[in-house]
Amino acid sequence: MSRHFSNPLLLLLLLMMLLAACGGAAPEPTATPATPAPENPTAIQLGVGYIPSVQFAPLYVAIEKGYFADEGLTVSLEYGYENDFLKLVGVGKREFAIASGDQIILGRAQKLPVTYVAEWYAKYPVVVFSPAEKGVESPEDLIGKTVGVPGLFGASYVGWKALVVAADLPEDQINLKTVGFNQAAALKEGLVDAAVDYAANGPVQFQMEDIPTNVIVVDDYMHLPGNGLVTSDAVIDSHPDRVTGMVRAMLRGVAYTLEHPDDAFKISLKYVPEAAQNLGTNRAIFDASLPYWTPASPDALGRTDPAIWPATAAFMQKAGLVNEAVNTDGVWTNEFVEKAGVGK
Repeated sequence: MSRHFSNPLLLLLLLMMLLAACGGAAPEPTATPATPAPENPTAIQLGVGYIPSVQFAPLYVAIEKGYFADEGLTVSLEYGYENDFLKLVGVGKREFAIASGDQIILGRAQKLPVTYVAEWYAKYPVVVFSPAEKGVESPEDLIGKTVGVPGLFGASYVGWKALVVAADLPEDQINLKTVGFNQAAALKEGLVDAAVDYAANGPVQFQMEDIPTNVIVVDDYMHLPGNGLVTSDAVIDSHPDRVTGMVRAMLRGVAYTLEHPDDAFKISLKYVPEAAQNLGTNRAIFDASLPYWTPASPDALGRTDPAIWPATAAFMQKAGLVNEAVNTDGVWTNEFVEKAGVGK
């Protein structure tokens, strides 16, 4: 997918990952590596989202605090597209990436040997938002309305289809309109009545402009596996300790961010210095992301719900997102989260 931006503010606002069931913040991470870090660390390129953003705060924290270094790893973040990184992992050209669970299922449908090894987003980050004056307070209120989506692809579209299936909406009575990655602008211009976006994007723009807004959270209607750490079956087989180390370091970063949000945001500004030019907006993006990273309970940090995977695969087949049933056995594992021992 190719995205083109002309507004630097939108560059700061857009990303995939969102966004965790409301619960207590994870405790201060205390896990330590099982063995001393080697003298020659292993270099890892971690594929993440499109551009540098405060929405990657837990990863910046893990780098800055030395959590990856504790595991004998030197991690650099590579920005690009989720689908591209997933393919690179599947064919052995990258070892790890951040990707949402629905994309893992799509990858498995294409015979990519990729596995979800740790949950980061405990709540799927896609929402439908609209100006309060449109009166869209529930999915049923979308009937007869025009709804904007970036396109018929990606997490926004998957989230939209999940809402349609979960709420049993008559799609033929809803006008779905492609608006690109300009959902907020399309709403303000009256081109659509509601729009599908990430929770930390369009709704935050409206918040910063004091526009009364209604937000329908997709995860309130259907639970989908959010963004997490993904690797290949080959890496799991050949370097299981490396997988455990990556999982442990990432989760320590998430835990620290939830426990110390102010410091985590400050650390993020070192890695995304341009964010300081719009400090208020970026802090709002960061704050809007925190609930989506928060596990239902501290001991749930990093653990994916086994039941969510077959249910998601069944929904995706029903919605026509995959052509045939996908067996989710082996698509995910909590083995490395258990070994990492963070959050207990």
